[in-house]
Amino acid sequence: MRFLALLKKEFRECLPWLLIAAIAFLVLGGLALRLMIQSGSTFSYPYRLPPGSAISTFRLTVHSPLITTGVWLFFISIVLGLALGIRQFFLPHFSRTWGFTIHRSINKLTILCAKLFVAAIAFIISLGIVWMVIYWYASLPEILPFPPEPRLFMEGWILIAMGFTVYLGTALAGLNKARWYTTKVFPLAFVLVIIVTTVSQWKLSTAFAVMLIGSLILLSQIIHTFLNREF
Repeated sequence: MRFLALLKKEFRECLPWLLIAAIAFLVLGGLALRLMIQSGSTFSYPYRLPPGSAISTFRLTVHSPLITTGVWLFFISIVLGLALGIRQFFLPHFSRTWGFTIHRSINKLTILCAKLFVAAIAFIISLGIVWMVIYWYASLPEILPFPPEPRLFMEGWILIAMGFTVYLGTALAGLNKARWYTTKVFPLAFVLVIIVTTVSQWKLSTAFAVMLIGSLILLSQIIHTFLNREF
């Protein structure tokens, strides 16, 4: 019951950012998709081929209309990660409410798990579900002559995972007692390295592995710092 109470508290505090991210991505991402479809700029025939030649899908499409939507997904995912990290780990410090939260009759690990669980659910609800709806819409046969590749669907989830990694880096920076001009921003610098390394990978399996390893490193540091920090 105490854990459920913590979940409700964290969800209530994160709900505004969850709704803002969901609405922003649905409007901006959906609008970008519709504009690309209506403009007709998605399709082109850049190669001169003799009559009767087979034309591959790759030659028919300059780029998928979902790529523009993916740009919005990446941007909103990063902003959501920063917003949730600041809300859960910076604001209690500025408002001096850590003491009230920590000194309840519940252990620190349970409190931390509630925060991380709610953040993960926020990403899935606000961005993951909306992304699946937009991809499903783009896959309808009457919308596009060529449905988007399944790889794009997985790439969208990688972008969402990047936002959650930013959240973990922001959380670790918020728990770090160091000054801003010393090592406090190191977690965010490490997140930047993870994102750059992930983007540079061509294989999805490698990109997922990079994100997973980086997230586990940040998560282990968050758990260690949170359990050993004197609030």
